[in-house]
Amino acid sequence: CSANVVSRSVAKDVSKQEFISHINGNCACAGHSECDAIIMDHASVIASPALTANSVDASLIHEAAIGKIAGEQLIKLMTLGLTEKEAEDQIVNGFLK
Repeated sequence: CSANVVSRSVAKDVSKQEFISHINGNCACAGHSECDAIIMDHASVIASPALTANSVDASLIHEAAIGKIAGEQLIKLMTLGLTEKEAEDQIVNGFLK
């Protein structure tokens, strides 16, 4: 069997988000857990991917990344005529797709 768990989130204002995944590999299987988040303002994000391999034939991977929007991305879009808010919205929409 296999599992692919993907979470993408944007934390804004004072929101608090938590991603918890737990994949158990009890036999020959493949599992992948991925959590990507953009954090803004005064928000907080917790990512807790957990893997348990109970078989030598279980192949399990987890990834988690939390970061802010890069200033270079905003500047690039603003040089193309977007306002800072429009540029931010474009980046967030692209990230969530």
